[in-house]
Amino acid sequence: MSGLRPDTLMIYNTGSLNELAPGVLTLNQHFENNGYQIWASGKIYHHRIDYQVQWGENWVIPETAEQGRGYLSQEAIKIVEDYDAYYREQRGGPGGGRGPAYESPDVPDNAYHDGMMTDLAIDQLAEYKSSDKPFFMAVGYKKPHLPFNAPKKYWDLYNVNEIEMADNPYIPKDVSQYFNYNFGELRNYAGIPKGREPFSDTLSRVLKHGYYACVSYIDAQIGRLLEGLKENGLEGNTIVILWGDHGWKLGEHGMWCKHTQFELDSHVPLLLKVPGQKGLVKTDAFVEFVDIYPTLCELAGLKLPGHLQGRSFAPLVEDPGRPWKEGAITVWPLNRNDPERVVMGYAIQTDRYRYTEWIKGNTGELMARDLFDHEVDPDENVNISNLPENADLIDRLSGMLDRGKGWRTIQADLN
Repeated sequence: MSGLRPDTLMIYNTGSLNELAPGVLTLNQHFENNGYQIWASGKIYHHRIDYQVQWGENWVIPETAEQGRGYLSQEAIKIVEDYDAYYREQRGGPGGGRGPAYESPDVPDNAYHDGMMTDLAIDQLAEYKSSDKPFFMAVGYKKPHLPFNAPKKYWDLYNVNEIEMADNPYIPKDVSQYFNYNFGELRNYAGIPKGREPFSDTLSRVLKHGYYACVSYIDAQIGRLLEGLKENGLEGNTIVILWGDHGWKLGEHGMWCKHTQFELDSHVPLLLKVPGQKGLVKTDAFVEFVDIYPTLCELAGLKLPGHLQGRSFAPLVEDPGRPWKEGAITVWPLNRNDPERVVMGYAIQTDRYRYTEWIKGNTGELMARDLFDHEVDPDENVNISNLPENADLIDRLSGMLDRGKGWRTIQADLN
């Protein structure tokens, strides 16, 4: 939403945009400044202050009966209450509204946040139908984020006994220590094994079942939203872009959640619909989140602000096979809140390889490398960075990474 690279913004420290770059011209502000009506709901920014600054009264909060982190069943709500009490007693603080990692009550779609938000968005589209001004709508679906809560009918789409387990439930061979992750994001939920206790296949299947149910639930909401565009006569002149903010592990490498530099954590869906586009096309070109801002500006005919660090991929709509970026970069820090211990992971994904360099934040020292060859090892089970025969390859990939991350030393004028 800022158009800035992670290192420029330091957004990986999870500070608010208002704190990190209070003067930056955001995507939604740029459209608003060019005469667009703006409306938002759900998770677009991460902090309440950003919602207030960016959207004001145009940010709408769905009202539901959910409690804690989105629970409806009485069983789950009781667990939330007990878990909060446990956290206060044992750890001196609240449990953050966490309860079980999943629930499946027999409720309508709009009993949950994402379904109610879709209702609100469709109502807003009906208002835009009679307006002579263009609109910029941001709908931030939460699922399939934890907890895996979705109406029962979406759980019923899958047979838990037919859900397959990951076929690589182990740490990759010769991988660096910086891939060691204990997925605390999931372990903090009630009923999930603590410490480093492994998950049983039974629990793993239920968790994957919940993840699948949430994906199908959101798929249905997106379908409803697109149908709302059509029913209100807005489909023919509305750009639609859909993307997710991160990937997810479901038992691969014996891990869950995100927070690593595996390709699974950063490979996300990205779909773009442009008025007048002929047919469905797919491209293998590399694009990055930072490219979304300039892409939407170009497609809408808006001038590109000077601070943008991405590249519009609008040309791929007409020619999806044209030459494009040599790779895409992912940034992930370890110990991000400790300047003395932080280690930055910089990875570049090419058409064949995923290469990561781990850099000590306060000294710039190269701590480790990891290299996976997706042609022979698509699941990233063997790190081959230490093989002598790959020395020239690593030099080439390291050079590509340096060229791609040259923006690390560029501090945009945010004010």
